[in-house]
Amino acid sequence: MRGIPATAVLFVVLTAFQLAAGPLAAAPPSVQEMVDGDPVPIGTVRSLHSDVLDEDRSLFVCLPDGYEGSSRSYPVLFVLYGDQVRGYFAEAVHTVNRLSGEGSIPQMIVVGVVNVDRYRDLSPVGRRGNPSGIGPFSRFVAEELLPFVEGEFRTKDYRILVGPQAGAEFGLHTLATRPALFNAFIVEDPFSVPETRDLLMPMLAGLIEEGPPSPTFLQVTWADRAGFAVRTGGAEGLRGFEKLVSDSGTPNLTLIVNYVESSEDFLPPLLLKDGLRALFRGHRFPEDREVKGLADITTHYDELSARLGFDVDVALMTLVGNASRLAQNGEADAAEEILDYLILTYPESLDGYWQLANLCREQGDNERAIELYHKCLELMPNMRPAREWLDRLE
Repeated sequence: MRGIPATAVLFVVLTAFQLAAGPLAAAPPSVQEMVDGDPVPIGTVRSLHSDVLDEDRSLFVCLPDGYEGSSRSYPVLFVLYGDQVRGYFAEAVHTVNRLSGEGSIPQMIVVGVVNVDRYRDLSPVGRRGNPSGIGPFSRFVAEELLPFVEGEFRTKDYRILVGPQAGAEFGLHTLATRPALFNAFIVEDPFSVPETRDLLMPMLAGLIEEGPPSPTFLQVTWADRAGFAVRTGGAEGLRGFEKLVSDSGTPNLTLIVNYVESSEDFLPPLLLKDGLRALFRGHRFPEDREVKGLADITTHYDELSARLGFDVDVALMTLVGNASRLAQNGEADAAEEILDYLILTYPESLDGYWQLANLCREQGDNERAIELYHKCLELMPNMRPAREWLDRLE
């Protein structure tokens, strides 16, 4: 949406999103309930006034599936350039939804931060004859944006910053000046502007010498964009930064660098999916790990929580898959233990109640099976198999 005024962008998005009037947005209608002419929502618009910037700021927020039906909390993925709704924000929502659905990453809240003046806010050097405003914007993020999001929504103490374009400069500047603000950074080409590179490298050298205060993940992607402007300086700067980190053995910093040769994209690739998979490696339960009961699963996620530094919920697909396998192998008690944990952790999970209802029925516990089939119908009133079993049992 280059060149479109922020007010126009906000008007367009407001017609497509549901405006949240309170701390939580109203649940959007299901796909089956939507009618001709309804907008297709992927989030809600929230706004806050910034005393630091002396202006109103808009956010686009996408909550995980099942948010309203649970009490769980979630990590937060902050996307700079969030006003590019069909670009970076939609890409982030899609990527998080796909990867969390397959169990590769936890469910997350996605927050798109709408630009007002991107170069003023995100670049540490002045652009187009104007001074940099990265200092006030950094204060806005730390003192107003993060407290607002964490006060309005159920969040875990884990923040990821996604920085495309000039957002990459802000990401590295934040890592150097406020290393405890975010736990992970996924950015692209922060060193393409020589003035920025000359400013950031000495600042980052100090961070590298001491190391971040807690485990921090950083993925940086540079692309040689065939047919477009050649930015060899960005690659040289990134190689220098990579060598600096490698030679120093910086504690608490995991650096992944991607060099993409001959990219045909006009905008440099961010490789968000790769970054999230690398950050949360091990979140998808290993297929070769033996599971005899719930403890074998929770132990794995306890280890992952210790590595990442926050309480990671067991992936829904891990619980569903292992419970089903144990039930098929005749290990009903172990399967029931996992399913009881599943519906406690994911009370919005129809599959959990359905599996547990069938297991109880097969074990002769018809009273509990009836209760669970009723719960299935609460979640999906038109669920014919649950209704049929209730008719037989009742």
